[in-house]
Amino acid sequence: MLKRLAHVSLGSADLPRTIAFYRDTLGCRIAHEFRNDAGEVYGVFLFCNGGSFIEFFKDREPKEKGGRFRHLCFEVDSIEETAQALRAKGFEVTVRRGRTDHILQFVIEDPDGNSIEFQEHDRQSALYPYVYPYVPNLFNLSRRAAEDLDPP
Repeated sequence: MLKRLAHVSLGSADLPRTIAFYRDTLGCRIAHEFRNDAGEVYGVFLFCNGGSFIEFFKDREPKEKGGRFRHLCFEVDSIEETAQALRAKGFEVTVRRGRTDHILQFVIEDPDGNSIEFQEHDRQSALYPYVYPYVPNLFNLSRRAAEDLDPP
């Protein structure tokens, strides 16, 4: 039934600042602008590669801090290269491995205070067998068997 997660939608107190952060810091591209009858931009779809999108809308009033939203997460090819690129832009980044899922990861915040996680799946990641499309018959393959396969 499900094909994939289409997008995540978030509010922004300062839409131009948010667009600039995701475009200039993370390399996202504007895929669509939502405009009112006066032609003013009140929202955007940002393309984040791999068929992933984030949708942002102007929010006049901030939502309750935190709410039930925890973070959004981007998979990256190299956690160390991504960490280094963000350090060069002034972010404090500490790469660590998840305690139970063993995923290489780190977290920064966007200008609205939303947590953004970055992760890389290697053979220690609990999700490794689910991430790579070359793994045959995922539902009948144990994690140990998947680790024995060569990466693409």
